[in-house]
Amino acid sequence: MKKSLCLIFLSISTLYVCGQQVYIETGTAISAFHYKNSDGESLDNLFGSNNFFMQIGYHAVSTVNRLNYSAGISYIGYGASGSDSMVGNYFDWDTKYIGVDLGLDYEIIKKRFTTSQLSDLTVYIKLTISPEILVHGTQTINYEVYNLIGVEQFKYPFIFARGGAGISYSINRLVTVYAEYMGGEGFPLKIGDKKDKEKLWISNHNIGFGLYVNLPGYKSWK
Repeated sequence: MKKSLCLIFLSISTLYVCGQQVYIETGTAISAFHYKNSDGESLDNLFGSNNFFMQIGYHAVSTVNRLNYSAGISYIGYGASGSDSMVGNYFDWDTKYIGVDLGLDYEIIKKRFTTSQLSDLTVYIKLTISPEILVHGTQTINYEVYNLIGVEQFKYPFIFARGGAGISYSINRLVTVYAEYMGGEGFPLKIGDKKDKEKLWISNHNIGFGLYVNLPGYKSWK
């Protein structure tokens, strides 16, 4: 945990030096687990859960008109619960991941309502790739709790691909607020027996609200 905090603080310091905007975002992560055993059979009666997520990072204008890029660090929770009527089991997963978010967004609508340099209203579409590693996880089976750190299905990083859209509004020359939806799936970066049919993947929907803080010299219009 101390190493994770040091990494976050180091990243924040770097962002202030390198970025054109810094951002912070928080919201709800709606997730569902999908599992197939070694025989290729799906586990039924799995239900998703709602969790918290937070991101910090930087956002910058590219050399291509209306195309921007971003990079940041995220902390996000995923979970699921279910039961197996054949053996009378109840199970629940609760996991927390830290990830690196790399994104591109394209502004499809830009409206200026003042004479300032900044656009007042922007609608955009966005794509991200996020490798994520498990930092905390438990599985509960019939009131028995098990640690998921090092467990086969969770010891590999997950690679999430997400797509979505958002809207931002510049309330002054320094601060922009935004709302964003991103949805996609995550698959484990697993190297091993290709014949093994056991699979676990996570579908995910993030609904977030955030702030952009403009750094000196930032310009959103070309």
